[in-house]
Amino acid sequence: MTNKNITLRYIMESDMADYVKWTTTEVEWCEWDAPWENDDPWDDFMNWQKSLIGKRPERYAKLEIDTLDAPGAPGKHIGWVSSYFADDEETKTTVGIDIPAPACRRKGYGENALTLFMAYLFEVEDVLYTQTWSGNFPMIGLAKKIGFVEVEREKDLREVNGQQYDALTFAITKADFFDRYPGLITC
Repeated sequence: MTNKNITLRYIMESDMADYVKWTTTEVEWCEWDAPWENDDPWDDFMNWQKSLIGKRPERYAKLEIDTLDAPGAPGKHIGWVSSYFADDEETKTTVGIDIPAPACRRKGYGENALTLFMAYLFEVEDVLYTQTWSGNFPMIGLAKKIGFVEVEREKDLREVNGQQYDALTFAITKADFFDRYPGLITC
């Protein structure tokens, strides 16, 4: 699947070198994506990545993001999009995105990747959610740009660096999404 300057694809064995780098040396992204979990060992995360190689699930739960316009390196692997059930409720499909390298942010890759993934999920969903914490300004900004609206706030649920933050849930309907992105299709 392609949208402007990115492609979404299945994970490959060659991606594992990036995941090693993103979990050992280039870890700044962990300050944004659930930093209260940073004390957890990366073994489970890496084993999960490896378990996905070569699999073709009926519905995508996770896809890798490649750039199409990286100077001198089209097809550069820059991150992933994923979906899961919010709060273990199988009626609330939630989306997320990670682009670990700061140099690959603020170029439209995140919006293009997440909206393409969402268009795909909207083939079977009527509402999509995203969840984050009140200190994750990049994700809050992206969610609002795409058209998500805040539907739930749990006060002081998360502690990061000794400071309390709210847990946030955002939602967007299929109709509202395609009003904003009318030409976006996944075929």
